[in-house]
Amino acid sequence: MKHLTSRQADLMLFFVAFFWGTGFTVTKIALDFFTTSQLLFIRFAIASAASLVIFNKNLRKTTASDLKAGIVMGLFLALGYILQTFGLEGTTAGNSAFLTGTGVVMIPFFFWMVTKKKPGKNNVIAAVLMFVGIIFLTVDFDNFGKFNKWDFLTFLCAISFAWQVVATGIASQDKDPVILSTLQLLTSTVIFFIMMIFENKTITLNLSGSLSMLYLGLVSTMLCFLMQTVGQKYTSTTHAAIILSLESVIGSVFGVIFLGEKYSIMTIIAFMFIFVAIITAETGFAWLFKSPPKAE
Repeated sequence: MKHLTSRQADLMLFFVAFFWGTGFTVTKIALDFFTTSQLLFIRFAIASAASLVIFNKNLRKTTASDLKAGIVMGLFLALGYILQTFGLEGTTAGNSAFLTGTGVVMIPFFFWMVTKKKPGKNNVIAAVLMFVGIIFLTVDFDNFGKFNKWDFLTFLCAISFAWQVVATGIASQDKDPVILSTLQLLTSTVIFFIMMIFENKTITLNLSGSLSMLYLGLVSTMLCFLMQTVGQKYTSTTHAAIILSLESVIGSVFGVIFLGEKYSIMTIIAFMFIFVAIITAETGFAWLFKSPPKAE
């Protein structure tokens, strides 16, 4: 695999964030034609099959250590997608995108648990901002504080995805990212297949649903997780996290454009708190108070 510069890795991760952001809207559309377990299985089966065909030679070099890391990554990945997709059944693409993005705030704390590298003050501040944003987004203040369970499921998915990013960042440093990416896809596919078997419902194919699944399988899954694993090999875990968090903005914008989603003032305030928390987690408040360059 060609060695990437940090800028090339950052650009690769930006495209991951873009395709993941569009995936919220496509998933919302696909849920009109498939159940959650069917959608997840077909999506990951397509991605896994493509990876097995394209990277067959790489996979012949798989070691026991690769297998262990790939399975761990795949377990976190599968749990995250299960929670996120169930959540999308009752929430908007924008809400899902922003709540999923909160994972970037959690990553330094989870990384600390594994590596003993203590997070900075900006991470603590970001966590507080994120908590306020989530309260605004998930609690219905007009209905005696009723809690939105769909948004809560999505928040839980962010926790699982945060652990997946941490696991990827650690494992990708000394392993072939192609092997890791394929193994995590295969692990997830097996889990989703078992879910679909227990659900025992007939799959009905049509043009719109099939096109949605092809995009989710080949672009948002196979291509994106390969690029994420490669990109994280050449940049820090926290740096990768802030770039990947841009999917929340992209996901919300696509939800407005293609699904006609509209948001209340409270929701917009929540989005602002969450996005500021995401930026603060990586940069602190330097981005806000940075002085402009002096004129010559």
